[in-house]
Amino acid sequence: MSVAKKKLSVGQLFWEQVALNFVVVAVLIALGALLTFKVMGEAYTAWTVVGFFATVFFAFIVFLPAGTLFAARAEFAKDKVEIRDDEKTGATAPIANPLLSTAPLGVVFAAIGTAIVYALVYWGGWMPSPLVATLASFLFVVPYAFIVWLNMFRDIEGLAAQGAFRARAVASKTRHIWMTYLIPNVVFQAIICLPLGYRGFLHAASLIPDNAAGVVPVAALAPDFAITFIFVCGFTFLAVMAHTASDMFEGEMSYSGKARGINGFLFLILILLMGVGLGIVTALVPPVTGVATVSFGLAMVLKFLVVFLSVYAACRLAVGWTGKKFNDAVAHKMAAAH
Repeated sequence: MSVAKKKLSVGQLFWEQVALNFVVVAVLIALGALLTFKVMGEAYTAWTVVGFFATVFFAFIVFLPAGTLFAARAEFAKDKVEIRDDEKTGATAPIANPLLSTAPLGVVFAAIGTAIVYALVYWGGWMPSPLVATLASFLFVVPYAFIVWLNMFRDIEGLAAQGAFRARAVASKTRHIWMTYLIPNVVFQAIICLPLGYRGFLHAASLIPDNAAGVVPVAALAPDFAITFIFVCGFTFLAVMAHTASDMFEGEMSYSGKARGINGFLFLILILLMGVGLGIVTALVPPVTGVATVSFGLAMVLKFLVVFLSVYAACRLAVGWTGKKFNDAVAHKMAAAH
């Protein structure tokens, strides 16, 4: 006799998702601060401080709420959530586009937060230590949680009211993936990665004596590109998994490909190997071609292309893997019902 698992209320789901995302993002922010204020040079200016906060605010306040809603939908699709009477809002359909519903308010909060930091730094003379800057940036969680709170209850209740596989299927699966998976994640990751690339490439260029042209050594690109690919592809893979599961549960999208539902950990190993491979290929450029440096502008363009490649690979891998897993789970549930 199987014991029924206790389900989470929407309120409990909210706190679980906010806490989980805060821990993950806090680790990422700490790593970014380590790179910005230590690894990429310990000397920094007021512009460095403002740029650090702006990056954190515009990345995680603007884009993370929508990702949290998709993750919450995926938890509901797994039958782990129930709606209590005091959590009902009267919603009859889920939020049509979580990103468009949450991002505008996120932009407002991010702009206000950045303006406050700008005023403190340039008008108030505040120059925080790396530790203080890191801890203060964790305040992103306040507006982030507020935006999620405003939307999660009606979104989950609307999803429950609509039911599984009741949404209108998208006209073009390819267009849907590009417009809702790929492009938003490219923008999100570019907001994080390009400022880090700017800081890192400037530091690498400063280490070359008499570098009036500001060229960047290709040797500095190899580890940067490898790390960028691994982190961007890995985290985007996890985000797109939740988004795909949500879309398939609603019925907006189906999957009929031939991807194999292998262990997800093997995909993370594959992403790691792909990133290492990219780093090795980049490192081979100087000895093979004789090109030892590139212009700063070209280095930034290549950085963006790595971000795009990372997100594209993650979307392709995650849609196929999640689609296969979702179809297998539905087939198993239908077989058990009969």
